[in-house]
Amino acid sequence: MAVASSDGEYEDDPESYHSGDSEEYQMDHRPWLERTAVKRDIQDLYTVKGLYNPSLGLYRYRVVDRLGEGTFSSVYLAYDSLHNLHNNVYWLPEETKSPVGNLCVETGHQVALKKILVTSSPERVENELSILENLRGCRNVSPLVTAFRDDDQVIIVLPFHACDDFRYFYRLMDPPKIRAYMTCLLRALKDIHARGIIHRDVKPANFLFDYESGHGVLVDFGLAERYQSPREATCQHEPATRSHLHGQRCRTDDTLTVEQAVYDARKRSRAGEGKVGFRQEDARPAVKTNRAGTRGFRAPEVLFKCPDQTVAIDVWSAGVILLSILSHKFPVFNSSDDVEALMEIAALFGRNSMQRCAMLHNRTFISNVPTLDEPPESLASLILRLNPHLYTPHQPDPTPEEALEHILAVDCALDLCAKLLHVDSTRRITAAQALRHRFLGNAEDDGPDEQLDPTEGKCGLLHRWVDGQRG
Repeated sequence: MAVASSDGEYEDDPESYHSGDSEEYQMDHRPWLERTAVKRDIQDLYTVKGLYNPSLGLYRYRVVDRLGEGTFSSVYLAYDSLHNLHNNVYWLPEETKSPVGNLCVETGHQVALKKILVTSSPERVENELSILENLRGCRNVSPLVTAFRDDDQVIIVLPFHACDDFRYFYRLMDPPKIRAYMTCLLRALKDIHARGIIHRDVKPANFLFDYESGHGVLVDFGLAERYQSPREATCQHEPATRSHLHGQRCRTDDTLTVEQAVYDARKRSRAGEGKVGFRQEDARPAVKTNRAGTRGFRAPEVLFKCPDQTVAIDVWSAGVILLSILSHKFPVFNSSDDVEALMEIAALFGRNSMQRCAMLHNRTFISNVPTLDEPPESLASLILRLNPHLYTPHQPDPTPEEALEHILAVDCALDLCAKLLHVDSTRRITAAQALRHRFLGNAEDDGPDEQLDPTEGKCGLLHRWVDGQRG
């Protein structure tokens, strides 16, 4: 590894990079050839000066493995050697606030180091750090421990959360496990939405769930943004407010024009003029809006390029996850572009639903695919077609009471899934309402929705304009 000399400069350690030299790492789960590449990556990380504490003459973080790689960052498992020198109560879980916990005198406390790739824009990095700072205290959200910079290299320190791969357990989940998973996810969304934050990339890979303990945390706010309410409606729905986080339908000066455009498009389609599809040379101005997210989890309003996207897009993504769990199919949507993604959604909800959804965002949806006129009778019927054993209890010999309890729980889960996946964003259930749904309802979430004081400074731009008045 790289070590620091007495004058603070870094020197190369003659230690071998051979894949068998793993005493200082935790890579037994990796093939030998893969270990070499990961070790070289870790050595490059040690060149960041913030990892070394010159006053104590030791590395603050001892990196032992790489947890994952993404488009904009890489995440590493490390031990905080100086953990005992700081007050870490605010981010440690309850079970680790005792002197024992995950703390080891020789190694320190486990943390995750997120290395932002140098190709990321400074504005993007600043936005992520600012949002993480604003989300302190949110339930089921991985909190910011600290961050440091070395020239153009930024390292974000986060708690390490033990988790399981969604692909290995989503088909094994019974109603209690599904309830625990969705409760943790929706609590995280409720808390961040109350602070005016849209995650924009909710998916299983960004929700770390420990199957055994039933606890999960939302991570990776690299694409997150603060909701900025427009001064006036830009679509056929009002901007979001604290009392209506997903906005409300409304009529604008453009309503009649949009309705006429939809009527004309339907008329041309029925007349069989053959003008359904893409124009080879489209002179219309391009619509620019935020389309950030992962394919298969983007809400219809994102695909329709709605300029006023609310926190409802995160709720849709949570519904897609629940749909995967119930249907035993992952990923549910696997399109390569936005048009195919819209067609996948239309295959579930039908042509008429998508046309109404498009009109809500000042768009038209026209297709000559005949099967769109015959969508599944309901979302529940489609799920049962994909997973015919959904109503079968997981116990080997269930009692009549256990079987009835399982059936009722599945009914409630199907109802919640349909409410999370409403194509009309203004009618889609909020995270707070979902937590009060009969499938998830519990005493902790039965109270009134959180109403934050604008003077607390936790909601950023959300309270500049609230219900038409300056906050």
